[in-house]
Amino acid sequence: MEPSCASSNFLPKISDVEWKLEVMTNTPGVGSDNLLYTVVLKTDGKDVRFTCGTQQLQDLVYKLKDLVRHCDKVKNELG
Repeated sequence: MEPSCASSNFLPKISDVEWKLEVMTNTPGVGSDNLLYTVVLKTDGKDVRFTCGTQQLQDLVYKLKDLVRHCDKVKNELG
């Protein structure tokens, strides 16, 4: 049995991602500036919830892709 994140120093394991798109109707115009994304990272510990706009979400995705490329590069150099 794996130790719980609450009782250890390990980072929680992300098991799933849930998201919801919301349109801000109190602002004039229709565009990506009026969209908010609520993202929930489901973990084996406490879930992580955050809300961001379209540009912030695109920046996060870019940074995660960059992280994956870096990890692959390091893995290839070590292997």
